[in-house]
Amino acid sequence: MAESTHSGGDNRGLPDNPERSTPIPSRAATPGTDGSQPPGTSKGFRGWVGKKYDKGKAKVERGMDKADKRIKSLFDQGKPKAEGEGETTPQDAGGSSKVRAIAMGTFKTALGIAATLVPEPFKGPAEALLKVVDVIEKVDSNKEEVEILKKRCNLLGSSIVNVIKGKDTTSLSKDLIDSIGRLVEGIWATLETANKERSTGFTAYVLAEDNVEVLKEANKSLDELLRCFWIENHIAGTIVLADILSAVRDQAGHSENSTLDRLKRVPGAAYDSQAVATKIMPCFEGTRSTLLANVGRWMIGATADGHNPPLYILDGIAGIGKSTVAMTVAQRAADPTINCLGATFFFSRDQEDRKTSLGFVHTIAYQLARYHASYGKAIAAAITSSPEALDKVLTQQFNLLVAKPLYPLLEQRATPLVLVIDALDECVEPDASAVLNLIFSISQLPNVKADKEQISSIFRK
Repeated sequence: MAESTHSGGDNRGLPDNPERSTPIPSRAATPGTDGSQPPGTSKGFRGWVGKKYDKGKAKVERGMDKADKRIKSLFDQGKPKAEGEGETTPQDAGGSSKVRAIAMGTFKTALGIAATLVPEPFKGPAEALLKVVDVIEKVDSNKEEVEILKKRCNLLGSSIVNVIKGKDTTSLSKDLIDSIGRLVEGIWATLETANKERSTGFTAYVLAEDNVEVLKEANKSLDELLRCFWIENHIAGTIVLADILSAVRDQAGHSENSTLDRLKRVPGAAYDSQAVATKIMPCFEGTRSTLLANVGRWMIGATADGHNPPLYILDGIAGIGKSTVAMTVAQRAADPTINCLGATFFFSRDQEDRKTSLGFVHTIAYQLARYHASYGKAIAAAITSSPEALDKVLTQQFNLLVAKPLYPLLEQRATPLVLVIDALDECVEPDASAVLNLIFSISQLPNVKADKEQISSIFRK
């Protein structure tokens, strides 16, 4: 039986840069004199050194002040202006455009913010990253993988800024701070391997741009980190994906193969069907945030106890809002930016075709086929090669139409594929027991997560 999860000091944000003092050897006494320096020489030299020091110090201070102002401007975004402060300019309207422009211009700004927010052990990687990212920003290369790496870094920075903009950073939730910390730690581990460390009397990094395979692996890892961060915080309601990208989609398409029309699906069982959407509303903004944050962490495999079960079972008495949570998870997982909702089935005792198991596998198979073109081709091929599978018992339908054709494709996924099944207690017996057994089989597929809502009389803790 599959395991299951139940609901249940410096403020600049930049690492210290202590002044380094380089000893200046004293000049040897001039032979034939009393050992004193030529008139004016020592004084002139000390004056020259002093001017250089003052000039360098002033430059550093200007740079730190500039960083302070840029970070403060990010925190101020989205906060309403006090009366008398002046009108908001078009550039500042809504705050998001200016924040994104700053974040896309430098990843270091976002890391500086992260370094002030996250606790150990995340703080060390955040500060170390500032040195490494500085190298990446300055490298001049027209190689494709280097350009992709820069874009990934910019997008990661923009994502960090998005989840905190306009908020009081002293009141951010522990879940959000830990999420940012895990992201930063993952980025550090990835970029550390993509940079060569050289010892020249002090620590220095050089981007390994001559090693294409290293860069490809780094870009793949950063892409996975980015998607996991988006999924976790989008489900929790702490990130606005539309402000980061206007449209980011998996390379998805729809199979035009008429073979899929042979699937006897239940259209009204989908979360976005009229039958479901008019009766079940999603959670109000800002409500059930802790529960939704738990679901988001579970989806990316970052549960607090280190356990990573494939099932998330939300149980409880009728009327506590389980279907509302299921609807919210489905809507957010279906957002085209993260695009990780594979299929949904909302049972209902009031609808004949939704209170039995007759169309369950056909509906799941059809939705998965429409989710991605490659899935559609694989399922259509399975129907063509084994048409008798359409009328077999549930387990055989599932094995022949879904598990077998999709297994190799699911193994290649970098992010989880989520299935949401709601109100199993409204399915008649013995169909409900058959579906429950099938759900455990579904959860054994690679990179598949099943979010299931039901009451404790069907599945007890």
